[in-house]
Amino acid sequence: MIFIAKNEDGIPSWKLIQQNQKTVTRRLKPMPVGKDFAICPGRGKFAICRGIVTSCIPHSSWMIKSARYVTEPYDAKQILENEAHKEGYKSWGGLMRWFSERAIDINQTHRIEFKIKN
Repeated sequence: MIFIAKNEDGIPSWKLIQQNQKTVTRRLKPMPVGKDFAICPGRGKFAICRGIVTSCIPHSSWMIKSARYVTEPYDAKQILENEAHKEGYKSWGGLMRWFSERAIDINQTHRIEFKIKN
């Protein structure tokens, strides 16, 4: 899987993965749980490490599941901010800007959680 996107600070996703600061990605196609995949810093580049999918659900299902934990407006904001951090972004707004600038509807994506394979 290619990880070339950059967060608000201009740090590429693959570097954030190496630093264990990115453990979630959203993709248009789902991946099966347990799938082993290469983490590549660009198309045609050699893998820097390997990952394994630990969870994969449609973004909309994740939103519904997360909403169950909301008891106050603060909770909803905190859930979104925590998710943005798992994606390697400082804020949910920064992550949404990335999707908006690329004309990608986040509701059409799958939330893929992964860990670096040892």
